[in-house]
Amino acid sequence: MLIFSFPLTTQAGVSSADLPGNLVWYMHADLVQMRSTESGGPLYKWFDDEVIVEINNEIGIDLSTEVDSVTAFSDRSDGTVIIVEGPLTKKSQDKLLALAMLESTVNRLESGGKEYYHIIEDGDDDSDDDDEDHERHSGNDPLDDFDGSAYFSFSIANKAIITSNENHMQELLESGGKVSGSQSHEGSMFVLTADRSFVQAGLRPDGMADGDDGDWESNIIRNTEQAALLISDSGGQIAVEAQIVSTDPAMAASIGSIVSGLISLQAFNSELDANLKSLIQNTRVKVKDNVLSVSTVIDPDLIVSVLDD
Repeated sequence: MLIFSFPLTTQAGVSSADLPGNLVWYMHADLVQMRSTESGGPLYKWFDDEVIVEINNEIGIDLSTEVDSVTAFSDRSDGTVIIVEGPLTKKSQDKLLALAMLESTVNRLESGGKEYYHIIEDGDDDSDDDDEDHERHSGNDPLDDFDGSAYFSFSIANKAIITSNENHMQELLESGGKVSGSQSHEGSMFVLTADRSFVQAGLRPDGMADGDDGDWESNIIRNTEQAALLISDSGGQIAVEAQIVSTDPAMAASIGSIVSGLISLQAFNSELDANLKSLIQNTRVKVKDNVLSVSTVIDPDLIVSVLDD
């Protein structure tokens, strides 16, 4: 498996050049790679059966032909952004707009000649004041950024853009939907990449731990600067790698020892399924300075069977 940290930009998927600095989290899913690779095929079929077919039945939009990738991230200054790339048809765009109008107030707006919409959930007293908009959608609570209000646009070809912050929407429309990446500048997050990546994700867990809680889980969170995940193709198998950047090498070594110990214990569990035991035995744990890496290679059918269970 070919895995690199940013700032490489020649690999499939996203790199730091595609993401802004000061992120709280990011996620990128490449459905094209999943559909077109041997290892991704079974996983995509499960996703198609469990998710895509249901969405198509419910709202008449076929993600298998109209969506190629989804990129989402949240930064502390501009809130949350979701960019869906693919040949989303005008018919599907109209359906999404009609669905939004069922339970929300939808205002049509324009910036630089490009159309976008402000969705305000019925009953939400959303203010047009820029300071309030920035405060409510600042990325500090990324999962709540779209509560009550959101902005979306189909004005950029083959892209659906959703933001929690109006200024960010206007900036993306002006740039043609291109995000100004941070490269290796201070404050940027590291990104794991591969030749054929399916899912990439990263997180800054600061602020997630309870300051008064002294248990080991909270201690690990407090001492973790960043975490990243990569799921990709590796010779017909699915490769999974997770990396944690700790605040100091001692903490990384301690976490690595705990993970290695748990793996060793399970490897001798006679009641464990043979496939799961093989997966555990193939798991590798490495610690270098303050970076902990855990990686393994999994049979695609095993992942599907676990998901089905």
